[in-house]
Amino acid sequence: MDTVVACSTPFGSSALSVVRVSGPKTKSFVLSLQKNTKKIKHSSPLLSSFLDEDGVVFDEGIITVFFGPNSYTGEDLAEISCHGNPIIVDQIISLACSFGCRIAEPGEFTKRAYLSGKLDISQAEAVSSLISSRSLEGAKLTYKNLGGELSANISSAKETLISVVGEIEFNLDISEEGLQPDLFTKSSQKILLLKNKMEEALSGFKKTNILNLGASVVIAGPTNAGKSTLFNLFLEQERAIISKVPGTTRDVLQDTINLKGMPIVLKDTAGIRKTKDKIEREGINKTQKELLSADLVLFLGKKEKRKKKDNKYIYIFNKSDIKKPASGEYDIQISALHGKNIKALKNLITKKLSGGSSVSSFILTSKRQVENIGRAKEHMELALKGLSTETSLELVVEDLNSSIFYLDKITKKTTKEDILSSIFSSFCVGK
Repeated sequence: MDTVVACSTPFGSSALSVVRVSGPKTKSFVLSLQKNTKKIKHSSPLLSSFLDEDGVVFDEGIITVFFGPNSYTGEDLAEISCHGNPIIVDQIISLACSFGCRIAEPGEFTKRAYLSGKLDISQAEAVSSLISSRSLEGAKLTYKNLGGELSANISSAKETLISVVGEIEFNLDISEEGLQPDLFTKSSQKILLLKNKMEEALSGFKKTNILNLGASVVIAGPTNAGKSTLFNLFLEQERAIISKVPGTTRDVLQDTINLKGMPIVLKDTAGIRKTKDKIEREGINKTQKELLSADLVLFLGKKEKRKKKDNKYIYIFNKSDIKKPASGEYDIQISALHGKNIKALKNLITKKLSGGSSVSSFILTSKRQVENIGRAKEHMELALKGLSTETSLELVVEDLNSSIFYLDKITKKTTKEDILSSIFSSFCVGK
């Protein structure tokens, strides 16, 4: 495999930057960069001057080399800490390329870690989620998967399924007697517990996703309801224009806030009403689209009697300082102008977004993981249905193998040897 180089810190001027080099030429390049060649030791930081192609010093910094396979990528890896001048960073990368390295592709260092067996797919996804997480709580949850928690949960689930498949296939192909007593009952109990665990993981994904990526919270309602006033209140600045003229807000304004550790993309929208104004109608159409995709809607108005209850809506009566609510259903009364009852509204928002439940130990951080867990659960349900009606065990095995197939997409692949080992592991030594 060739040697790659890239800057691992954001581009721009800063106190320090880190350039990473990984591959077989790593050690040679590091030696060429030094003024006085020193013995390189694994994982031992080394203060060194950096030389250009003419042997002139252009910077000084710390070089740390990790010899493979005991490195992040599984191959020789160097982390070069230099001063954060983009010119210096570019010079180090140019020298590396002149030495025979190439610029790394996006995510290539982690890809190499996966290919060398240092990480599985779920851990590689955790790296991406950890970097992009928009809350401390989300980062903590994602870090658990980086440490292998999701891999351990998936491996445990597959072991359970493999053991059930092994027991059924033993009864079908090897057992010299009839079916083992309680085979259907015991198999069903194991699969049911596993299915429930999958459901718990799926239900916890929404909160995990919100903690990592943020929730879309839309402020909507009729014109002059105080939407922009509430928007500015949450942002603690005059972001939206406030006017008594109906239809002042004609486009979607958005900004990011943090509510009790939960990142929120807050959106102020055009007031909903009938209008002949073409531009205002376009703004109202945008509002309708935002309502469909929102995680939560703060609706400054009453719930229509004929409308079904929607858990993603909070119906708010605003301007409680100057009037009383008319007939209709409201979840809370506030005054956005005077900040009345806003703390209670914030509590209600976080409660709605979190669903009032905690995240399980089976943490999913990507839609790909959710899709595969969902498909695995569906086949477990089919297997349970087959066991309950005592239909063909061959079909039950097929559904269980399908579940294993989808779990394999999250971690390492299950082999036929795993199934055979499960079948024969319970045999006595001399059998």
